[in-house]
Amino acid sequence: MTNLLKVEFYKLKRFWIGYVGVLFMFGVGYIYGDTRIGNREIAMPDHMSGAFSATVSDTSFVFLIAIIAALFIGRDFSNRNIGNEIKLGYSRTHILLSRMLAAGAFSLLLHITYIVSALIGFCRAIGFDTSLFRLGNLLWLLTVLLQLAAVIGGVMLISFLVKKMAEAIALSALYAALCCNILRNFFSTKLFTLSCFCFAQDSDLRTLAATAVSAIVTLSVFLTIAVFVFRKAEIK
Repeated sequence: MTNLLKVEFYKLKRFWIGYVGVLFMFGVGYIYGDTRIGNREIAMPDHMSGAFSATVSDTSFVFLIAIIAALFIGRDFSNRNIGNEIKLGYSRTHILLSRMLAAGAFSLLLHITYIVSALIGFCRAIGFDTSLFRLGNLLWLLTVLLQLAAVIGGVMLISFLVKKMAEAIALSALYAALCCNILRNFFSTKLFTLSCFCFAQDSDLRTLAATAVSAIVTLSVFLTIAVFVFRKAEIK
């Protein structure tokens, strides 16, 4: 498992599309935070905690994160890296989990980049204050990152179901856009708002706890199914 993780994180360092993704997330985050750009009239809070609230729960770019994750995972089916690892005797469970950890970690980095760059833009436009530094905000961030990891668990399941890069990218984009962007316009039930597809909207501890439990359960289900499918699959 350790060797597999070393390989996956080494591949992340050479994953040039990932760098493009980081730059894009930084750019859109900064533009969103700095309301002076483009002479926009956007209702932005006048304190950093409010700016954090406006970005931490934003699912607008989850579909893009899902595409990048699917590309990172799916290309190993195209170049037969996964088949070679199986032949070398690595556990299929470890092969899947190593990719989940690498793709998940990078996905969290992309969302954090978006949040941080928006706060930088906010500070440039309005100014710095210490309202951001609250325990509730930290717990809120950690909960949202857990929710994003659960969403990426779905991308992992899709990728290991189709075992082809192009199909994995297309289906992951559709899955993320539908669940995280489209459905929120039609569902406002408690069940949906506590799911991993609707990032926590406030720092209320009860809400965060319920949302975190929901995300853990969802991630566990996704990975359990993915492992089961992968163990039964014929990999060339």
